[in-house]
Amino acid sequence: MATKRALLSLSPLVASTKPFSASSLHGAWLRPRFCILTPRHTALSLRSFHQPVRLVQANSPASTKQSIRQFVSSKVSAATHRDGISRRSSGGYSYGGGGGSRGPWQRFRDRIDAIPNNVLFWGIMGLNGLVFASWNLAWIKYQSTGDPSSYLWMRNHFIATADSLSLGRCYTLLTSCFSHEDAMHLAFNGFTFYFMAPHVLGILGNVSFLGLYLGGGIVSSLAGIAWRNYTQRSGQAQRSGAHGASGAIYSVISFFACMSPNATFLLFGIVPMPAWAMVTGIFLYDGYSAVNHQRSGTDTAGHIGGLLAGIGYFIAKRFRIF
Repeated sequence: MATKRALLSLSPLVASTKPFSASSLHGAWLRPRFCILTPRHTALSLRSFHQPVRLVQANSPASTKQSIRQFVSSKVSAATHRDGISRRSSGGYSYGGGGGSRGPWQRFRDRIDAIPNNVLFWGIMGLNGLVFASWNLAWIKYQSTGDPSSYLWMRNHFIATADSLSLGRCYTLLTSCFSHEDAMHLAFNGFTFYFMAPHVLGILGNVSFLGLYLGGGIVSSLAGIAWRNYTQRSGQAQRSGAHGASGAIYSVISFFACMSPNATFLLFGIVPMPAWAMVTGIFLYDGYSAVNHQRSGTDTAGHIGGLLAGIGYFIAKRFRIF
C-alpha cells in the first residue's frame, strides 16, 4: 500500500505590535505594504515549506487505514460520541440515538453531517481564499485612490484585538482565524490544512470537526489576547492583535496526535518523528519563544492555545463530557 503523506507546516500566526489608524496612514504607516508584522521565519518553519514535514504511515503492522478502522471500532472512538456512529454514503458520520423524538439541535446536527465532507473541507479553504482576496483588494484600493476605509474595515473585523472585544466585536475571535494578508502565510496554513484536516474530518464527522476547528481558533485568539495583555503595556496590548488559521490548524494536529500518537511525521522530509513528539516539540518551542519574547511577529501564545484546545477536545470526547 502506498505510503500516506501529509505536509505539516509550522507557519505562525501573524501578530501586530503597533497600532493602525486612519491618521497613521499619513505618517509612518503610509509606505509599508504590510502593516501587520510578517513572521520571522525560523529555519524550522522556513525549511518546512521547501522540505516539508510529512505525515507518513507509522512503523507498525497496521496501515493508516487499518489504524483508523481500529480507532472507530475501539472503546476510545465509542467514547468520543454520545450516540452510536453510522457511516453515511456522503462520507461523513451520523449520530444515531436509541430512538424516540429528535430535538431541533439533533436535527440540525444531522443536516450538517449530511453535507459531504469535501464540501465542508473546500468551503473552509475557499473562505480563507476569499478573505485573502478581500485584504488585497482593500490594499489595492488604498494604493490607487488613497481611500483607507476598506483596509481599515478589514482590520477592524478580521484581526483579533482586545480593542475589538471591548467594542463588542467578539466575532473577530473567529473571523481572524480565516484571515491571511500575506500570500506565504496563507500558503503555509493552506498546505497544512489540506493534508491534515481530511484525516480528522473523516473520523469526527462535520459537526464535531467544526467544533474542534472553530473552537480551537477561538481559544487561540483568546490565548493570544490574554498573553499580550499580560506582557505588553496596556495601550499597546489593546491595539495589537493577530490573525491566521494556525491556531485552529494546530488544534487539529494535536487532536490527531492524541488519536494516533505513534503516527510518524518526517521533519524536513527526512527525520522521522512520532506525532506525540512533534506536538510536544511545537509546544516547547512556542512556549520558550513566548516566555522569552522571541519571534515578536508571531502569536506564539495563540499557537499554544490551539494545541491545548485540540488536546482538551480529545479528552472531552474521550470521557464523553459533550
